[in-house]
Amino acid sequence: MNILYVESSRSWGGQEYRTCLEINWLNAHGHQAWLVCNPDSQVHSKASELRTRLVTMPLGHRVDLPCSWRLWRFCRRNRIDLLKTYSSKDHWLCLPLYFSGIPLSRARCITDPIGSKGRAFVFKHGCSKIVADAAVIKHELVQEHGVDPAKIEVIGSAVDLEKFEPPRDRTKFRNELGVGADTPLIGNVGMIRPDKGQLILVEAAPLVLRERPDARFIIVGQGTGILKRGINVRNAIDQAGLADKIIMAGYRWDTPDVYAACDMIVITSLRTEASPIVLREAFASGRPVIATKVGDIPEIVEHRKNGLLVEPGDAKALGAAILEFIRDPQLAAHCAANGLSYAKKHFSFDEMMKAKLQADASLVRSTDGVAHASRVLASAARRNNLY
Repeated sequence: MNILYVESSRSWGGQEYRTCLEINWLNAHGHQAWLVCNPDSQVHSKASELRTRLVTMPLGHRVDLPCSWRLWRFCRRNRIDLLKTYSSKDHWLCLPLYFSGIPLSRARCITDPIGSKGRAFVFKHGCSKIVADAAVIKHELVQEHGVDPAKIEVIGSAVDLEKFEPPRDRTKFRNELGVGADTPLIGNVGMIRPDKGQLILVEAAPLVLRERPDARFIIVGQGTGILKRGINVRNAIDQAGLADKIIMAGYRWDTPDVYAACDMIVITSLRTEASPIVLREAFASGRPVIATKVGDIPEIVEHRKNGLLVEPGDAKALGAAILEFIRDPQLAAHCAANGLSYAKKHFSFDEMMKAKLQADASLVRSTDGVAHASRVLASAARRNNLY
């Protein structure tokens, strides 16, 4: 299949990272896939580092007929079978192509409410299929917006299990940080923004340090969109007098080494999160996980069996959970082992991609659909002098 992914976001996060991995996987497995993105975006720079096949064009406004025309021309030249979009802007830009015959798959990767009836319209009537990261998303679309449940496929995120497979060198990242082998190291991995809850971790840290002053915390990630979000976390750390206890490491590509170095991984998300990649990576790395009850996390993490669950925004509960793992290494090891076993059964990137390809294949129409799209959009372009 020939698939065109459209990503108008200017910032980089887990969704954009996974999109690039999907495109790279497709191109390595006999398909043709491209990513359309803004030329001056973080997506472009990070995707270039991943060697993802890119097409750059300005994706500035939701309704932009010249942009939709350029997308259509690319689809025509490259015989695109399917369009994939991730945000409202992407979706609206591709809507003319869908209405004129090109299949369109809309991903939904966050749990935030859709909002207005106008926004719900494109889910109900403006796409061929919706691929939801978690069942909670499907429930909202069906119950609150009347979307046909048969139109929604739930496929959670997954990871390259071999990339994270233990055992790995535990000391490599610790040596870089100057952290000893016996120091409890608590890790948080993810883009820095309010809904990720890094400020809750900063609030919980003193509760842990009262009992274990030797503990250290590492926050791996950078601010998305507005980079000063990272500065806000840094300021909170400084104001709490914890600059020597909480390390901000910035964005890292060597996350397998980061996970291997940590005694536990904490996911502090407050909302938005649907199918966190960090949970999959931590499980696949054989690391104990503490996570908030958001998105599909409660469907995966069984309390004290393969991780610990806490309520979003509860710094005291988070601190207590961290101390529980530090005090009880047998519980931590038990949860880590069960998490690794779960990852091997459920988080294979290859299996995820096979499921997505099966969903995609059901949408691909005959070349008559693309030919029809060509005729309709060509006529529209002539009327608007876009040739």
